[in-house]
Amino acid sequence: MNRPADFQPPAGTPAPRDASTVIRDLTALRRQPRERLGYWNDYCTLLRELCRAGTALLVQRSAEGEWRLLGGAAGDDWALRHWPAVVAGRAGQPLDKGFAVAPLQDEAGRLRMLALVQVSGLPDALLVIDIPESERAQLNELLMRAMLVADVGAGAPSASSSAPSLDKKPADKQASSALAAFTGKPDAAPAGADTDTAALFDLTAQVVAEPRFGAATLMLVNGLAAHYGASLVALGWRHGGAVRTVALSHVDRFERNTEQVQLLDEAFLEALGQPGPVWIGGAALDPEAEAGAPVLARVARSLTLARMYALPVPDGVGGTRAVLLFGFAGAAATEPAPRALLQTMGFLQPWLEAQRGRERWWGLRLRDWTTQRLARWLGPGRVWTRSAVAALSLLLLFAVFGTWDYRIEASAQLSTDSTRLISAQFDGRVDAVQATAGDVVKAGAPLAALDTRELRQQQLDLGAERQRLGAEADKARATGNLADLGIAQARAAQADARLARVAQYLAQAQTVAPFDGVVVAGERKDLLNAPVKKGDNLFRISRIDGLYVEIMVPERDVRFVHPGAHGELRLIGRPDETIGFTLATVIPVAQVKGQEGNHFLVKGRLDGAPQAWWRPGMSGIVQLDGGRRNVAWIWTHRLVDSLRMKLWWLG
Repeated sequence: MNRPADFQPPAGTPAPRDASTVIRDLTALRRQPRERLGYWNDYCTLLRELCRAGTALLVQRSAEGEWRLLGGAAGDDWALRHWPAVVAGRAGQPLDKGFAVAPLQDEAGRLRMLALVQVSGLPDALLVIDIPESERAQLNELLMRAMLVADVGAGAPSASSSAPSLDKKPADKQASSALAAFTGKPDAAPAGADTDTAALFDLTAQVVAEPRFGAATLMLVNGLAAHYGASLVALGWRHGGAVRTVALSHVDRFERNTEQVQLLDEAFLEALGQPGPVWIGGAALDPEAEAGAPVLARVARSLTLARMYALPVPDGVGGTRAVLLFGFAGAAATEPAPRALLQTMGFLQPWLEAQRGRERWWGLRLRDWTTQRLARWLGPGRVWTRSAVAALSLLLLFAVFGTWDYRIEASAQLSTDSTRLISAQFDGRVDAVQATAGDVVKAGAPLAALDTRELRQQQLDLGAERQRLGAEADKARATGNLADLGIAQARAAQADARLARVAQYLAQAQTVAPFDGVVVAGERKDLLNAPVKKGDNLFRISRIDGLYVEIMVPERDVRFVHPGAHGELRLIGRPDETIGFTLATVIPVAQVKGQEGNHFLVKGRLDGAPQAWWRPGMSGIVQLDGGRRNVAWIWTHRLVDSLRMKLWWLG
């Protein structure tokens, strides 16, 4: 690192001054010769004050590739010790949007940010600004300030270069005069150049404070109109091949379909084709200007403006994204300075573009992102057409030469052969119901109970009759009346039989589950207190562990189905889960399934253990493995089969 002989790092923090005052001092400094001793130190001192930085340095790379310090203003030596490593790390890399920030920690553990800013007017030069942690929230604003004054100009003009040019038009002289305020070029700088720079700087700070693109652009055009005394300031933004009006001064909202707005859109598009800024007059229009910018002339006459000014704003990558249009009703208004506007828009344009991109619909953002990536691979121009042709070519090659797993889709359901019907054992009424359809029950679990009050009354009556017949038999035996004894004993046997039948009914009044399973039929609300007859079905219970898959395969696909093939089942109740199975049996008899035609029943064996939520009768969709097939055959075989059936007579 080389330091200039006159470099003396000042101590302390500069007293804060108004930004306009600092910019005025910078403008005055640019009129002095660069060769003056301490010129770059004074420049860095003012820059440090403007950016509220701890250190401001100006460095330049020599022809041998070594970086040297031209001047600086430093509160301490930390940045002096660390800037060579940061600058060397960026060697050969372009600065993104004209600046870069390197966050570092000093010896005390405090966050320090070294900002590198591209310098205009001095080859291979950078500004190195040490921004303390306390100013981190204002980092963007401070960088904006540095970029606005990063054009160091050409120093004081020499005698040979200060001769006025006699062949310039009045408009060229005005633009050149405004340009000289910022570059130090031959023309004399206007007295208000520093005020102009400060005003644009303040306006830029107000614009970037707006959170949305519409509000920021409205703030921009209104601020420019107020500063330059313009009757109209319009901002056009380019997207694709068109330029649309996005903001009009003094108007919060405007209708895009109006004639004036459409005329402004045409004027923006015309300004894109101009080599630079365009001045025209509306009252006494120059025929040459009218021939070069006819749409701008129409706008001037339509809005009764004395003068109009159009400024295309380059985007830094060889294109133009934005166009500013000024309209003046009188001749005494302040004329815009091209250099100042370009510097301001050079900072604001990327920020506005980012704001606009974030507010667009996500589908449009995805389309633009895709278009940019495709343009890198396929080249600019007709990106989507080239992409479609490339995609179709790859798809055709894949279809002709590629293979894919052919999957046969069919409807299916879970079934089981282990099913038991639970029916009523005698006529009566259902007194209690302990289960309903969908319940999982264990073997011996109570399901329902019939009303037994009448049976118990019959049991009591039959018991009393049995005692009476027993007493008659004892009496006949005591008297030796054998005939009466035989009759009494026969009647007692009948009573015993009826008692046994009633006892059996009482035992069967409570129905229980015959095995572990799930109730698939039988609703509590339908059975409770319902009269039933002997043999009426109360419940239907199925085993869960005996489930298998029943598949109805269409006749057109049954030729591809073979036992042992693998398949996957997705139930309607749980479409997020896949159940694997293996084909076990193909029933070789077609079944008519409504208007869908013939189907064949295929049974599949589940690969895994049954889960608790599975129920017999659950339906879903299966995909059967039909083997590897050519992709083109998979896409076209059904159409080919249909044509063969219709045109079979052709042989």
